[in-house]
Parts: sequence; C-alpha cells; structure tokens
Amino acid sequence: METYHIIFWIGFSLLVMILSYKLDLGNFHSPGPGLMPFLLGVTFLLVSTYHFVRSFVKAGDRNGDEKIEFNKAKLWKLSIVMGSLLVYLLFFETVGYLITTFFLLVILFRSAGSKKWSLIVIGSALVVLITYFGFNSLGLRLPKGIFQWR
Repeated sequence: METYHIIFWIGFSLLVMILSYKLDLGNFHSPGPGLMPFLLGVTFLLVSTYHFVRSFVKAGDRNGDEKIEFNKAKLWKLSIVMGSLLVYLLFFETVGYLITTFFLLVILFRSAGSKKWSLIVIGSALVVLITYFGFNSLGLRLPKGIFQWR
C-alpha cells in the first residue's frame, strides 16, 4: 500500500473518531451511540498506523522500477465506501440505528462484490436485527431515530 493511501486512512480514522465522539461516547455503565463508531475509528487508526510503519520498514526492499496501477474501479468502490461511512456517521443519530445500518450494509455488501440483491437485502436485514437485539440484550442503547414512539 502506498504511503499517501495510508496517510489518507489515518486522517479518515481520525475524522471518524471526532464525529463519533460528538455523538456521545457515554460511560462504562451506559455506553452512548458514538462508542461503536469511535472504537471502529480507533481500530482503523491502529491498522493504518501499523501499515504506515511497515511501509517504512519495507522501503529498502522495494525496487525503484515498480509501476503504480491506477484502477478506476477500485477508486470508485473506495469512494462509495468512504462516502457511505461518512453519511452513516452524519445520519446515525437522527435516522436511527436500524435504517442507517441497514443501508450501510447494503452498500458495503454490494461494494464487496455481492451480485444478488436478494442476498444483499436479506443478509443486511439479518445482521441489523441480530446486532440490534444483541446490543439491546446487553443493555446498550442505540439511537431509535425516526422510530421514536412513546
């Protein structure tokens, strides 16, 4: 992975951490809605930093004649994933966990190469429902968004 890609991912992980911190992390006994995205941002940061350090360690092994392939399809998928994660963070609190996570997973499954829409929709719905009920059984509060009923 090229160094400028790694720097981009480090910056993106910091942005995710900042935006999720604004959602409220909560505390140990009552985690907030920003905790999970914040932990994912930390994980992104750790992985990116590892690759950054590794790129300098392997710098002596590289041949100067390497050609960098510019793949528009990969750049397009990367842009889709990055944009969808940013939209997810922006609408997570107001729209709610169920809808935003469902659409995020649909986009991620499609970007990963899944072709059958029925499998994408069913898989996304199952993951959202399992995680929603799993987190609720642990006592974690997730934003209900537009499903605010009393």
